[in-house]
Amino acid sequence: MKRRFVAAMLAGVMACSLAGCNTKSPMAGKEETTTAADTQAGSDTQAALAEGETDKQAETAGPITIQFWNAFTGTDGDVLREIVDRYNKENTRGITIEMDIMPASSLEEKLPAAIASKTAPALIIRGNFDTATYTDNGILTPLDDFFEQTGADASNFSDASLQALQYQKVQMMIPMQVHSTFLYWNKDLFEAAGLDPETPPATWEEAAEYALKISDPSRKLYGIGFPISGAPCYFDAMFKSNGGDVFSADGKSSVLDSPENLKTLQYIQNLVNQGAAPVGSTGADTDNLMLAGQMGIYCGGPWLISGLKEAEINFGVTGMPAGDKEAAGVIEVQGFGVTSTASEEEKAAAYDFIAYWNSDTTCKEWSLRNGYPPYLKSLAEDADIKADATVNALSSISEFGFSFAPGIKSVKQVNNDILFPMIENVVAGNDPQEELSKASESISKLLSE
Repeated sequence: MKRRFVAAMLAGVMACSLAGCNTKSPMAGKEETTTAADTQAGSDTQAALAEGETDKQAETAGPITIQFWNAFTGTDGDVLREIVDRYNKENTRGITIEMDIMPASSLEEKLPAAIASKTAPALIIRGNFDTATYTDNGILTPLDDFFEQTGADASNFSDASLQALQYQKVQMMIPMQVHSTFLYWNKDLFEAAGLDPETPPATWEEAAEYALKISDPSRKLYGIGFPISGAPCYFDAMFKSNGGDVFSADGKSSVLDSPENLKTLQYIQNLVNQGAAPVGSTGADTDNLMLAGQMGIYCGGPWLISGLKEAEINFGVTGMPAGDKEAAGVIEVQGFGVTSTASEEEKAAAYDFIAYWNSDTTCKEWSLRNGYPPYLKSLAEDADIKADATVNALSSISEFGFSFAPGIKSVKQVNNDILFPMIENVVAGNDPQEELSKASESISKLLSE
């Protein structure tokens, strides 16, 4: 049924565009004018649904090419390209997706200028931390009609995956993948250090104990890693696990400067000072140490899995360790967004690809090949998913994952410009309390602007 919806949608918007009408829906509150072309397009759509003329409708719509930007520069990007290429070959609607993969920093720099010059791609992938800012900046168009237009079942998506991509209760993006940080361990290094290779640390206290046993800086062998940039914001999860936080419940003030968070920073600094963690390493550096078999414990995302398998590392993966209060990991959702400059024809084509992605077949492939936990409920009991030890382990996200700072527009700026530099300074040997106080003041100032 979803195929018929989208084919009819493509035909309808093409007919509408020839008649010179505008069907773009505002985010809220404004009336839309119904024209004769609108009425005819709606009639054509209903006829297509009734008669099942999917292929004929696609032919009348004509071929269309849309641009697709994302930042999947790792090995998972190769899998993404395969899926896009397959879609281009298999779809019968004349839709071609031209994908451009670039570093996230380049995408963030290029996209606003492309929107201003009306040369932006129709389709992008961004994270839930971008939702509020990209909406306020006029980059995204609302996607509330996606489920109606495609026939996709909204109830099949996990609530968290959809809610993370909403802004003021409006669906601004549709899920593409869900992930968190997980604890990886090198089983061979565990065994060499006299540890049980099948038993990862269950707490941060145990992680420190194991890391010290594994470490040998003279051989560039480290027990654990704490990146200072270019990595998932693992420290947000560590704060939470020890009972701390960054923002107040209403998101209007900083609560960073607390005894709980001070304990977390002291924990990190102590392990660095004892040679268990490298100094000044970026996310890429720590990833490479894991891939080279030179790091025992590391908290990273699912994108590490394919590289670890290719490097033939004997590894395990499990949920995040518990602190004084609980185990915690920040849930992040990457979503498909349609840009505000996309035409109705481009939006319809983008919808078709998004629906294709969110089929059981494609989502299952993405999960099994890259290790991302599935967010479609229909895959929860899938035999292949449950049989894959890695994917099954990552599905524990439901037990420890939490949404960090939902709806706070400055969250990325806080993480990148305040918290990562704070971690860098602590790792370099600065006083943790001074760094905590300074960072908290910076956050409060930013929130007051």
